[in-house]
Amino acid sequence: AKPAITTPVNYCQGATASALSATASSGNSLRWYTTVGGTASSTAPTPSTASVGTTKYYVSQATNILGCEGPLDTITVNVNPLPSAPSATTPVNYCQNATASALSATATSGNTLRWYTVPSGGTFSTTAPTPSTSTVGSTTYYVSQVTTATGCEGSRTSIVVNVNPLPLAPSVTTPVTYCQGNTASALTATPASGSTLLWYTVISGGTGSTTAPTPSTASAGSTTYYVSQVITATSCEGPRAAITVVVNPTPG
Repeated sequence: AKPAITTPVNYCQGATASALSATASSGNSLRWYTTVGGTASSTAPTPSTASVGTTKYYVSQATNILGCEGPLDTITVNVNPLPSAPSATTPVNYCQNATASALSATATSGNTLRWYTVPSGGTFSTTAPTPSTSTVGSTTYYVSQVTTATGCEGSRTSIVVNVNPLPLAPSVTTPVTYCQGNTASALTATPASGSTLLWYTVISGGTGSTTAPTPSTASAGSTTYYVSQVITATSCEGPRAAITVVVNPTPG
């Protein structure tokens, strides 16, 4: 009879293949062929996975005592293609201590993503990582896609995450003193080279203005203004410096 086989045998392109197998009846031996009517081999062939496609192999069994050979059975070997690397946006830039979002990549329809922290090997996760922004520096993450129908995994796309430093608070002079009713000038601060200033009327939150405020001297009292600097290249904003404006009353 035909030997017992498992068919089809499926591989992903480039995978390491094993020699084909079949089970002969007790006392019989296997004969392997690459073509019908070809020359038999007692050694099971190991399929090549270099090229995508389907290849058929043939196997029979022969009685060891009489040498009588039975009919051929067919083993189909499918070498399935690898998916392309998924598309992703890189680099991803954050300012230090900013709230980060989970990384993203786009898989082909019907495929799933696998996330890694190493360029090869390692253990994958199906959950996209959320970068830490607590430390300044660059970290590279990797993502591949798997064809759901075949389980074949393609090459990895690298995503670089840059965490940029925050600038210091700008240099200011405080307090600024006026007499009531005097003409005031716009406040000033000194940003670092390559940075710009943002002015606020509150210590946190609020909307910054690139125009320095001019204090009112109509009423005696103290008012505090705040100013930060933003690194132009990264748009990272640092802490705010406080400028207190004191308006002294005019004597009678």
